[in-house]
Amino acid sequence: MKMISKTDRISVRYHSNTYDENELNSHMFIEDFGQNVVPIYGSKSEAVTCRLEPDNKEIMKSLYELLPSHRQHYRPSFNEIILETIEYIAQHLVNRGFLVLELVKYIDVNESEFYKLETVYGKDIKIKKDILTQIIPDDVAQELGKNKIDIPLKKCIVIEFPKSLGGKEKYLQFLKDFRELAKQSPMMNFLNNPLQGQAGYNLTEHQRLHDIELWKVTKIYNWPHRESSGEKFSGFYHIYRHLLFRKNKIKLRDYVIEELQKIISTLSELVLEQKAELKIEGLLTIDIVEEKLEQWKTGELDPKTISDVL
Repeated sequence: MKMISKTDRISVRYHSNTYDENELNSHMFIEDFGQNVVPIYGSKSEAVTCRLEPDNKEIMKSLYELLPSHRQHYRPSFNEIILETIEYIAQHLVNRGFLVLELVKYIDVNESEFYKLETVYGKDIKIKKDILTQIIPDDVAQELGKNKIDIPLKKCIVIEFPKSLGGKEKYLQFLKDFRELAKQSPMMNFLNNPLQGQAGYNLTEHQRLHDIELWKVTKIYNWPHRESSGEKFSGFYHIYRHLLFRKNKIKLRDYVIEELQKIISTLSELVLEQKAELKIEGLLTIDIVEEKLEQWKTGELDPKTISDVL
């Protein structure tokens, strides 16, 4: 771990717990949508190749510091850095609808200079002309003595939920509506359920109908929920929805890769003084999933091979 002597970071790093124990469905949806967008471990990851063009070991080494991810590796490979960064960005997009990264310059005690993209958290993020404002949650603001931080927009990279999946505003409205509906679960509100104990009331049937409504709301992204095939729908529809959900995850993944390619292309030239392009090969394509979908609809797909695309 490097000892830092100087930094030009403006944004404030903090942790604020927003987990709602009374609402689990949106948490599961966010996990399922943002995770496994790229294969990070196992045989599928070995088929993926990430490289720079032209090949440049110095830029590659600098990207280890620069790019954001959850990585904890001692000596990560370039593939691991890139794939984990893709998943990191995807998880933030499905969780918040956007991701803001501040380009921060650090100087360590040995006077060595390096750059890192630091995530800008916030109760909200507002952009006005050339200023990005980080809105701090109330509990954190009391400790800091201020509730907002202004950052020059040119110092930041802003990535919003892809328009191919509805865009930021539509997605955030979906999350809001989904959470409100999910909070009405009769099982989760058992003690406060006004219908409980009334003659003819069936809690199990109420929950079944509630679950069907949740499935309807999430049809926009074709989330297959977390239940065994055949519990509420046919096995055919269960797999069909899994395939459609995989298509949406690939749309998200491809968008994130495009944004990451722009970041590396721009910053390699701006910060590292030599332009490099990110190339990725070996990922599952939408065309292959669409082919499997057609085979599934016509009964030509062997269910045992479905795991190849899920």
